[in-house]
Order: sequence, then structure tokens, then C-alpha cells
Amino acid sequence: MASRVVDHLHCPTCLEIFKDPVVLPCSHNFCRACVHQWWERKEDRSCPVCRTECRSMDVPSNLALRNICEAFSQDSVESENVCSLHKEKLKLFCVDHQELVCLICRDAEIHTDHKFRPLDEVYKDDKEMLREGLQDAKKTLKDYKKISDNWHEQATYIKVQRETAESKIKKDFEELRRFLRADEEARLSAVREEEEEKSRMMKEKILALGRDMAAVSDVIRSTEEHLTSDPVSFMKNFQSAMSKIQKLPNRPKWPRQGALLDKAKHVGNLKFSVWERMKETVSYSPVILDPNTAGTALSLSEDLTSVSCQEEQQRPKNPERFVWNRVLGSALTSRRHTWEVEVGDNKNWQLGVAWGDPLMSYDMKIWTITFRDGEYMKFDGVFGSWDVPPVTLQRIRVHVDMNERSVSFCESRTNMELCKMNPSNWLPMSDSMKVFPYFRTRDKIPLQLIPLPCDGVKDLLERKSQKSVCPFLKNDHPHAALLLVRGKHLTL
Repeated sequence: MASRVVDHLHCPTCLEIFKDPVVLPCSHNFCRACVHQWWERKEDRSCPVCRTECRSMDVPSNLALRNICEAFSQDSVESENVCSLHKEKLKLFCVDHQELVCLICRDAEIHTDHKFRPLDEVYKDDKEMLREGLQDAKKTLKDYKKISDNWHEQATYIKVQRETAESKIKKDFEELRRFLRADEEARLSAVREEEEEKSRMMKEKILALGRDMAAVSDVIRSTEEHLTSDPVSFMKNFQSAMSKIQKLPNRPKWPRQGALLDKAKHVGNLKFSVWERMKETVSYSPVILDPNTAGTALSLSEDLTSVSCQEEQQRPKNPERFVWNRVLGSALTSRRHTWEVEVGDNKNWQLGVAWGDPLMSYDMKIWTITFRDGEYMKFDGVFGSWDVPPVTLQRIRVHVDMNERSVSFCESRTNMELCKMNPSNWLPMSDSMKVFPYFRTRDKIPLQLIPLPCDGVKDLLERKSQKSVCPFLKNDHPHAALLLVRGKHLTL
């Protein structure tokens, strides 16, 4: 009989207990929201049951039915607060069985020698535990949002890099169009393929991150709802809620190096790579600046061979990027390396090498000479005594011998040696620790890497065939230490 009465308390549309019931002129009852949704969907005002037309949208509430439904819902909640076996209020929590019990259950044989705690006491402790878990979940979600923003920023910047790389490639190939149409398309294709691959990878990471964020958000929402429930409902569902908190995904990890487009690979030494066919019009730079390490105030040339300090630019916070006005060149291999830098009238510069892990740029060691505030300085004290040069330095030559473990500087035009680091000061190396060309400037006048002309390359190749060695700081070509021919290193 009771079940038949309950059947009449359900809305015929949503099949739930009536919420704000209204009565139509045909005497059928519905939830107010349900009947309005029906009318919006059907574009008329008919009864969902008998299709009788209702002239007005303003239908009256069924107050009697609403009171009955509210009383029934209250009785249902109160019935959940009593023991199903003894019809007594649930006042205790059995620690051994991890369940709510009444006073009669406590004395039952099934709970012999069990430990019991008052409901209010357990409720307070478990609620605090769940609240702590909720705070941790919120912190996790915050971490997800930060990383998500960073990945979106990098994903957008990859496209910017692709656009600038394409611009440089097209500009260089315009000079070589007659001979290199096929080669140009191949290089553009490589840029687009890498952009597509890395964009796809970034989208996958963002989608995966979004799914984890949604999962964390769902747990947070359900946990917050659970924290507002009454003690009995809270305790009954505590284990489930706590389980969801404990099974949250691990906190996200920040992206590692290599997420951005490897622009240096596509545009660095572009003309030199086709030197054999177009040697009259191309040159080779022994060092290529890595734009993924450049500080936001630095501006690099299209071919990545000069750097100056300009206005702040929008760049993502990828792990290898410097916070200050610094930029690295490509990592040095286990050979001798020489490069020259035109400093000109730049009033604030620093040149040399940096040692360390590019993912920990803030902790890298530097071996440099500096010009700042009208004075020349050395760093880290590894060069010993140093007399101030008698002339204003215009072009600096840096020589690094990875095998002999030495770094030296000279004024290129006069071959005047400035300073040299002894092998005893060389820092220990590891797989993650490398040596990089290092540049810093706070001046708008660019630091320009001096290219190696093709006639110099030819001369050095002849010297190599004669097995002669080009001494450093003599009249031989300043870049005799390292060449790149047909994609391979040539050490002289």
C-alpha cells in the first residue's frame, strides 16, 4: 500500500520525487522545471500526459503535494540515521569493522572485544582528514593549471618559431633559387613536420593534462559536497570519498628540454650546408646562438649569429631559457673550437664559455671577460693576473680546446693575447654537464659573430691535406680550429 502511495509522488516526466510541483488545468501534476522544458522542446503548451492545451505559462503550484513530498523526503533521510537491525539511532563507530552501529549492536556477539568511538568524535577527526586531502587536491589542481598555461604558451610559441624559421629559410633560398628548389622544399617540409610533430605532442600533453584536471576537479566538487552532508551520510561515504582523494593522479611535472621547435637546426649554418654549390655567396658561422636559451630582452638575428638588447619580448618559460640578458651557443664537442665576436662600440658585454646543465641555467659556471662601466674585468679568478689591454677591444677571439682543457682570449685584429685559463682550473665533466659559448649584453649595439668565408675554408682544407697545423694566435686563419664540411666536423 505504501509503495503505491510513493508512486504518486513521482513526476511522470523525470520520474523523481516532485520538486516544486504544479498542477495543469487537466489536473495532471509535474515539476515546474519539467513542464517548462517540455513546452520549450515541443514549442506548444500541451500536457505531457494527455496533450490537453494549457493557455497560460503561469501554472499554479500544488502546495499540498509539495508538502507531502517534502515530508516524505525528510522521513527518508531520518530513516537512514537508524540501525537497520534494531531501529535505534546510530551513535557509535566500530573501529574494527569500520561501520556505524547502535548501542544494541555494541553488545552483540559479532562486536565482542571490538573498539568503539563516539560518532561525533570520529566524524570530527575524519572530516579534518578529508579536509586536508581536499586542500592537497586543490594545490594539485593549481599545479596542473600552471603547467597547462605554460604548455599552451609553448604550443603557441612553436607556431611563432615555425613562422620565423620559414621566413629565414625562404629569404636564404631566394638567393639560391635557381639551383636549390628541391632542397628548399625539403627544409621547409622538415620545419613543418617538426612543428606538426611537436604541436601534436603538445596537444596530446595538453589533452592528457585536461583529463587529469577534470578528474581532480570532479573529486574536489564531490568532496566539497560530501563535507556539507550530515554526520551519518558523511561517515557512510567517507571511505569512498577518501579513496577518491588518495587515488588522484600524481602531481604534474614541468616540461623538459626539447619541447620547442629546434629552430637552430633548420636555419643555423643554412647557406654553409650548400657551400660546395654556392661557395661564392655563402659563409659559415662557427657558433650558432640557441634562441631557446635567450633572455626575453635579447633580440637575435634571423641567422642566429648576432645578439643585442632590445625591448622585452613575449617568450615561453621553457626550462633552458635564461631569466637575464644571456644566450648560449650550441654545445661544444670534444675538439678545438675558435670563434670571433665583433663587439664594436657596445658598452656592456660579456663573452666566453659557460659550463653546466642548460636545464639549470641559474647554476652554470662562466669563464668570461667583460666590458662594463668603461672597465675590462675577468670572472671567477681562473685566468690569474691580467693587465688591462692598452687598446679598446673591437673584435674578440675565443679559443676552447676541449682535449687540452683550456680557454683563451685574444684581440683578433692584433693577435694580442688577453688571458688564458690553465687546465688545472678546468671543471669536471659529466653527461649532463657541457660547455657552451656564452654571450651577455645590455646594449642595443649587437654582438656579431664573424663568419668564415669560403676562401678561408678552401685554404684550410689545403692545409689539412698537407697535414699542417694552424697555430693559434699567429698569422694563420683565425678559424683554423674547427670547420664543418659536408655535415662532419673537421679538426685541424
